[in-house]
Amino acid sequence: MKAKSTQQGRLLLLILTLVMAVRICSYFTLFPDSIGVTRVVKIALRLCVTSFSGAMFLILMTKLPTAQIKKVNILPLIFYGCYLLLGLLSFLWSSGIGFSSLQWIMTTESLVFVALYTMLLLASIELFPEQIRFAHILGVSIGIISVGFVIGLFIDPELFYRQTHGGEVSRLGGFIINPNELGMLVVLGAAMSTFELYCHKKKSIHVPVVAICIAVLLLTQSRSSLGAFALVMALFVYLSKNKLIKLGSIITGVLALPVIVNTIIVKTGDIEEVLSMTGRLPFWTDLINDSFPREPIWGFGFMRISYSDKFDSIHAYAAAMTHNTFVQVLLNLGLVGAFIVILQMAATTYAIVASEDKKLKLMVVSILIPLIINSLTEFGIFGESNYGIMFYQFIILFFTITLTKRLTFNPLTKRYSL
Repeated sequence: MKAKSTQQGRLLLLILTLVMAVRICSYFTLFPDSIGVTRVVKIALRLCVTSFSGAMFLILMTKLPTAQIKKVNILPLIFYGCYLLLGLLSFLWSSGIGFSSLQWIMTTESLVFVALYTMLLLASIELFPEQIRFAHILGVSIGIISVGFVIGLFIDPELFYRQTHGGEVSRLGGFIINPNELGMLVVLGAAMSTFELYCHKKKSIHVPVVAICIAVLLLTQSRSSLGAFALVMALFVYLSKNKLIKLGSIITGVLALPVIVNTIIVKTGDIEEVLSMTGRLPFWTDLINDSFPREPIWGFGFMRISYSDKFDSIHAYAAAMTHNTFVQVLLNLGLVGAFIVILQMAATTYAIVASEDKKLKLMVVSILIPLIINSLTEFGIFGESNYGIMFYQFIILFFTITLTKRLTFNPLTKRYSL
């Protein structure tokens, strides 16, 4: 009976991992030569995994007749709902209602998927507490995707590599996904597998997952993701009680630093590019000085940063997004939206600090580090549709809902019982 239960738990774990991997892949440009086909595939994949997660949750709940979903710390979700509500209202004044509505629908659908998947995850943990863990699921799913990118690199390098700096630098991600976004993803994978190694000592699969994620990270040539990886690893090294690991990490870091600086941080020897954050600093300056004053209170509409499709910076480049999720909010929803986002992040931070689950707190912090760093230089957690938004929504839901035993009232004893 126990063997059968273990087998069922493994099957459910495999299903959860594949669903997560497919969901992440739905954010990739799988068919770069055809935008229309790519959009159809993205929509189909997302609707399929969302519907499947909901159906699986209902099936599992039939095996947990006394269980019910309970709301706990609701404030982070309330403020996130206010953010989405303001985004919806911004259709009334958006400078591009078509784009705003598309982005809003994708962000809202992501929240629906996260809610269903989180409830499915909670039910799965209730049934198989020793086998089902979110960190394991996310780490392995990202590891599978990383292997796919490495294989693709050898099969079709023109598709999987993106040439920058006049063709002198090749970055993994190509036209399928922004290399910086891929870098953030594999940092998450490495963080989750390191968390598993630290908390659960599961070495059979997570050691190779960490190795493949590091390899992909280096191939993306992403400076911000490399910094996030260093911070996450520093966190786990600091928490480790093994002095050899601490010493080995310090020596490895010192030896690797000159190579990393010369090959990744200072690409082609251009110091000015690093100091300007690849032109982002002058771009943000122009956005704040030129675009923001035009619509300071309510912004240009959900995910819009100007009256036109792109903001043409005087001192940098033209772009449709800000490369900073907090500047993005300030531009598309104005000071009102920025205030709501500050409240939302404050509520989320309080929920994390107040939690008594130390393992959950450590896992969430190791997720937040790459998310926040990515948010400072790319789409981020409040930017245009990307999987960073999805992972932040998971964090919100982890502290918002839980699975509890349903109490029933006995009229004879006048007491509640399970």
